[in-house]
Amino acid sequence: MKNEELRSQLEKLHNELHQSPALDLQQRELLQTLADEIQALLKRDEIQRHHYTTLSERLNDAVAELEASHPQITLMMRQTIDSLAYLGI
Repeated sequence: MKNEELRSQLEKLHNELHQSPALDLQQRELLQTLADEIQALLKRDEIQRHHYTTLSERLNDAVAELEASHPQITLMMRQTIDSLAYLGI
């Protein structure tokens, strides 16, 4: 996967995180933190593999917490996790 494709996938996930309905306070804070981290990555001119390490871990944690209540968001998170894994992260 090319960096541009991953960047596009991160942008889609970022947008989905901001549009997610019916979240409790803890879930909202979790998704806001993820969205902020993704936004910080997207602002970088060049993204190295080590920049994604924390994001990959946080996405895995979020998937476990949100899987039953928000399947669309977790699907996008899993796709991003798979893309990061493909890059060896």
